[in-house]
Amino acid sequence: MIKSLLFLHLFFATLWVGGMIYTLFFLRPSLKRISESQKSDFVKNVYGRFFLAVWLSILVLFLTGMGLWHGYRRDFSTNFLFHLKLFLFAIMVLNFAYIYFFLYRKNRLSAIPSLVAINLLLATIIYILISWIA
Repeated sequence: MIKSLLFLHLFFATLWVGGMIYTLFFLRPSLKRISESQKSDFVKNVYGRFFLAVWLSILVLFLTGMGLWHGYRRDFSTNFLFHLKLFLFAIMVLNFAYIYFFLYRKNRLSAIPSLVAINLLLATIIYILISWIA
């Protein structure tokens, strides 16, 4: 059971972080070759698909994280770095909610990459923290 939770947790973390890397380093530079009229619809479609995966990732990460914490690593309860990781995850979720509800749904697509970069930075810090405490 623990191995399944760990697999799901790592898979969905990778899905979210990999999507952010794809968005910033591959999609965004490639959009410079597309005309403005095509760009908006294309980006809206790509983000729409990716953002569904992010919502699913948030749900799965929360559920599997709680399962791993309470069923496998109860010692995390007293670990400051683990609580910092949870705080950073909460900021990532709030940042994504802002991206989704106030930028994506209101078609302010040009502001999204800078906030995705912030989430990527926070995810990198979380990876560093979890490797120190694992």
